Amino acid sequence: MKKGEAQLATKQQMLTKLREADQAGIDVSSPKALVTHMLERGDKEAVLWFYKKGSVEFDFDYYRKLVAELKAH
Repeated sequence: MKKGEAQLATKQQMLTKLREADQAGIDVSSPKALVTHMLERGDKEAVLWFYKKGSVEFDFDYYRKLVAELKAH
């Protein structure tokens, strides 16, 4: 991996971050709330997991799917 390049996360890692935030009382249906929570915890690298690869655009569609999966379990 090159310096400054974000590490790609597995779906399970992303769900774990969502679960941790949910358990901390964060409204995970709000991407802004999740990102703010992660940044406050110093988890800057993991924030990038939720963006489209090679883009500065948040992947809202995939995020909603992950939240739905989290809530279904």
